[in-house]
Amino acid sequence: MIAKLSALFFCLSVSSSFAEETLHSLRAEIGSARCVQDTQCRTVAVGAQSCGGPELYLPWSVAEGQGEKIALLARQYSQQRVSDIKKSGELSACQFVADPGAVCRQKQCVLQSTGVMN
Repeated sequence: MIAKLSALFFCLSVSSSFAEETLHSLRAEIGSARCVQDTQCRTVAVGAQSCGGPELYLPWSVAEGQGEKIALLARQYSQQRVSDIKKSGELSACQFVADPGAVCRQKQCVLQSTGVMN
């Protein structure tokens, strides 16, 4: 029994470390997301929740990042998270995370504030 639990924890930690490496690569590809105007800013959905949908969005700039590589890394990370969630039985808050969009502020793409609706 202990051997089985040890093997499970080892698999989860290896899986999780691959996901963390992918997320690190994604953030490196995004870089500082420099911009001079809003039209250069984009968002990418990242990760996964146990009930579906992304965990969050990251801003990036077409002036600095390669869109295809960013999309590939984001997709890989999301798939790794889905796998980790299935293996661990992880539960999440299951809140809908809307794409907030991105804007250029002080020469850097940032997530746009969405405000609170009552």
